[in-house]
Amino acid sequence: MKNIIIDLYKAKDINSGLGQFSVNFANELINQSPQEFNIIFLTPRSFELKNVKKFNSLKVNFQKRYFPMFNKSYDIWHSLQQFPSHFPNKKSKFILTVHDLNFLVEKTGAKKLRYLKKLQKNIDRADCITTISNSTKKNIKDNINLRGKSILTIYNGIEINSQESGYKPTFMDDKKFFFSIGIFNRKKNFHVLLSLMNYFKDYQLIIAGNKDTSYGKQIQQQINDKNLADRVILPGTINENEKLWLYNNCNAFLFPSLAEGFGMPVIEAMKFGKPVFLSKFASLPEIGSDVAFYFDNFDEEYMSSFIKSKLLYYNENKIVLSDQIKKHADKFSWQKCIVQYLKLYEEIANQIDAT
Repeated sequence: MKNIIIDLYKAKDINSGLGQFSVNFANELINQSPQEFNIIFLTPRSFELKNVKKFNSLKVNFQKRYFPMFNKSYDIWHSLQQFPSHFPNKKSKFILTVHDLNFLVEKTGAKKLRYLKKLQKNIDRADCITTISNSTKKNIKDNINLRGKSILTIYNGIEINSQESGYKPTFMDDKKFFFSIGIFNRKKNFHVLLSLMNYFKDYQLIIAGNKDTSYGKQIQQQINDKNLADRVILPGTINENEKLWLYNNCNAFLFPSLAEGFGMPVIEAMKFGKPVFLSKFASLPEIGSDVAFYFDNFDEEYMSSFIKSKLLYYNENKIVLSDQIKKHADKFSWQKCIVQYLKLYEEIANQIDAT
């Protein structure tokens, strides 16, 4: 039986994309309970997984982080993100999952080069590379020397119960509204949505997520400057029941992001059959496919006209289009994702046995 350790360190930030990926990855692995492997989870000190008692777990510590040469040998060490804080010793086969190269958009100059150099070093160290979209795969190939290594794309699953109605948040009234969600950083491009509200007098715009960032403060200042405080609501981080209600009841989901490795909120909104409006950048056309609507540019007059036109089209064909959108979203399941990773583990295990 092969020993496989899964690095869940990023699960410490449960409201981030990496945190959600890590927790859902582990939960589905637990659900499938593979008998052919001994699974061990490397977890943050103050973090507990449900049902983790079925498996072994280790807490991170100073030695594991800073002296990997003293880490116990495992057959396979899988880091669930591209900039791990913990590494295996050189005797373990190393799988590195790369989510995105968003730093190419977010950083400039020397900072961007440092991130690129760090990712190159991590990929050089890895025996196997996986990624969450073909868009990210192309980005890697365009910017990293793979030295002959192949990359496997395995799409994320999406874990959200679209059959639950959730609870109406206290900050909501009975107006129609658009919804968006994400951590407030510049790549999310939320600011292009603000002026749209001048064209939708009967609507509110809800942008949820951690707003305690410099970009979040800029957005709040723009809301105040444009006198939109009663029209644009930034509730901050919301709970699961509030998120369910907002997805269930929004008139459309708006996501003009400039850089996404996958874009989990897009598929979450689609699980509810909602019309989704996206940018044409990075992975979004790949993930949204032909059931999403895409902005050609971010001119406010164009965007408002485009949204009005496509909302009318959607509402006139709601039953058919909603069903198509939900069917597309159902393609992204954690069950499929983990089945593919277990197949990869088996292939690497067979390579180990053959040597």
